[in-house]
Amino acid sequence: MVRLSISQRWHQLIKTHLTCQFIDVGLRSYGQVMLQNNALSGLIFFAGVLIGGYAAGKPQLGLASLVAVICANLTAYIYRLNRKAWQQGIYGFNACLIGIALPTFCENSLYLWSCIVLAACLSVFITQAFSTILQQWYLPCLTIPFILLTWLFLLAAPSLSALNVPISNEMAPSASHFSPIFIFPDSILGIAEVFLFNSILAGVFFLIGLAVNSVKITIYAFVASALAIVIALLYGAKIQAVSLGLYSFNAVLTAITLVTFSGKQDIKIVVYILLGIILTVFTQAALVTILKPYAIPVLTLPFVLVSWLWLLTNQVINHNSE
Repeated sequence: MVRLSISQRWHQLIKTHLTCQFIDVGLRSYGQVMLQNNALSGLIFFAGVLIGGYAAGKPQLGLASLVAVICANLTAYIYRLNRKAWQQGIYGFNACLIGIALPTFCENSLYLWSCIVLAACLSVFITQAFSTILQQWYLPCLTIPFILLTWLFLLAAPSLSALNVPISNEMAPSASHFSPIFIFPDSILGIAEVFLFNSILAGVFFLIGLAVNSVKITIYAFVASALAIVIALLYGAKIQAVSLGLYSFNAVLTAITLVTFSGKQDIKIVVYILLGIILTVFTQAALVTILKPYAIPVLTLPFVLVSWLWLLTNQVINHNSE
């Protein structure tokens, strides 16, 4: 009698039970926030979200992200959108970030939860629309639905008092200098900020989740976070923002994306990825300046813009190397 591994048993359950399939898709939605099509990575990421929420004093963030993921995947399933994309969690990861972002920036209320459900459902159609538009250039949708919908609700909030966006001055503790010994913990914070959390423990969980699927990507993610800190400090960025990882999380996502979509890793590709990371830091600084009058965060827009540009160029590089 052949004994099946846990993974094999789980795959069998997915094929025969719709509930198990929905759980798998939901976990992959968490994993896809860092481009990991792995249910176990997603489970570890979800644990990191729960930890990050408690560390931030907002334990509802874990539940909000879960509600958003369920709503998005259910919507995609009902409308029979791309089956393969649905199974990989592509329709759920933007909703996951929306479920974390809106409660982070808005006060907890019934109106907020209705917005989370609404935004999660809308993110599915925006994901499909951008996927259709971008497929002619072989580009992924990435987090553009999350960015657009979060901006939409935050910009609408001053006119819709029920959302009641709080003004917070607790961005970071004051600091006048930066010590090299902080690079390691602050690099982990940069990874935690991908999910909008300022928690080293959550960052460790996200690193573990990455390592479960790819050690190489984990190394690139950490190096990207550290390099972003160095570049931001070298060019005089505010130490408070750097220490919180606010210049790192977009660089982390850029590195993960470029590594994922690049071919063989030779020295030219490595340098190319490092240049993309550096460009992401400057793009972040520029967008902070542009968006400051509107009082909205840049979110993951620097990562999206640089990744699209670099992936378009990468197609030519890969073609020339064949």
